[in-house]
Amino acid sequence: MDLTGNVAVVTGAGRGLGRAYAEALAANGAAVVVNDVDAQAATQVVKAIGDRAVAAVGPVGSAEVADQLVDKAVTEFGQLDVMVTNAGILRDRVLWKMTDEDFDAVIDVHLRGTFTCARAAANRMREQGSGGRLILISSPAGQRGNFGQTNYSAAKAGIVAMART
Repeated sequence: MDLTGNVAVVTGAGRGLGRAYAEALAANGAAVVVNDVDAQAATQVVKAIGDRAVAAVGPVGSAEVADQLVDKAVTEFGQLDVMVTNAGILRDRVLWKMTDEDFDAVIDVHLRGTFTCARAAANRMREQGSGGRLILISSPAGQRGNFGQTNYSAAKAGIVAMART
């Protein structure tokens, strides 16, 4: 797939699947905004990709960070064509031991982070008038659940519903 001329933002791209998504997009010609909360990890991914990548450090969840990610893509590369909402955290506990803070932290990063980033990207793509792609990352846990991951499974099920909508 030739993605030359396209610009992507990948959240949680400092390691793991996010890094793999960022590197695959770049290998196919896209410029990439590498988002992560870990500045060192984001910088390493940018170095691995090369001059068609920039780091954007910050935790997803708030509308402000989502807007900053979109603005970084536009400022650095002139447009936004792809938003990959991959960022996530885990706070695994069985339901009866899960705290409100554990639940809220996972929902904030996974579900709210997906919502705010997708909304910011959709608004920018509509302004550009050229469309684009929202790639909202979920998990089988959102469809079948997973012991000790009430918060994670709920967030991932919400992401599936958001994508379907």
